[in-house]
Amino acid sequence: MKQRLVIKGSLITYGQKWYFGEEIFSSILLSASENWISKNYTPQGEFINELESWKRRSYGKIRASINAFISDLHGISINYSLLKKLSEDQEIDFHKRNLFIEQLLEQYFTVIRSLYDHMTGIIKIGLTDKSLRMLPDNDSLNKLVSFSQNEKNKEKLPQRIRQFLTYIEPDLMDIRKIRDSIIHKGKEILVRNNDGELFIRIPKTGPYSNDTILPNILKSNCFEYPMESYLREITKTLLKNSEDLGVIILSEMLERESFNWSLHSITNYCMEDFTEFILGY
Repeated sequence: MKQRLVIKGSLITYGQKWYFGEEIFSSILLSASENWISKNYTPQGEFINELESWKRRSYGKIRASINAFISDLHGISINYSLLKKLSEDQEIDFHKRNLFIEQLLEQYFTVIRSLYDHMTGIIKIGLTDKSLRMLPDNDSLNKLVSFSQNEKNKEKLPQRIRQFLTYIEPDLMDIRKIRDSIIHKGKEILVRNNDGELFIRIPKTGPYSNDTILPNILKSNCFEYPMESYLREITKTLLKNSEDLGVIILSEMLERESFNWSLHSITNYCMEDFTEFILGY
């Protein structure tokens, strides 16, 4: 195993070293978020400037969302790496291995849903104080999408953020459907091994039915999907959406005031497996 200086954490990088793949995951959203923290907090976690009580509370919630987003990014990299190891381990009983994989898949989809919701707090970085005070105090991205689409709230959010929320709504609905079917409706993910390749589905009516609740994001004619391809597509969609949001937030911040900012990445012992998976190696 390679020796790494960082077991789990964030890195400040520079342009030539800033990339997606191998041992690190570089992110515009992470860069914008971490620079917002540096702009408003000391390394010890204290506010740099005196703020009104409402603003202190709002900033605290934004920072909590950033930390939760980073934690869950680490989480899905670890989850995938464990999923990969289990899938390849032929010493584990076949039926027991499938049960382990099904449990990890449920967790993976749940974390993807959480990552979308953490964006609700991070979006607030791109708001003026006036808009921040008018925004509903909730942590649901679905509710924020609904808020943004109400004509009465048209002036309460920047146009770029409203457009972003409209654009990602179908992707949000896909992962919400998967997560709700598992968490709220008690549906189970079924895994089938076909010549060494794993296929997944969530049956609508029963374990032997020819249907699935999983959204057809692969545009397939089948009712079950290759696990690797399905996870890769839904994860790449999340990452693309998060990076689009990062560009928007950074643009909103820089238009209001100038400040020095740095590029950030995250890494851990599982990040190499995860980035190879996303890149399709």
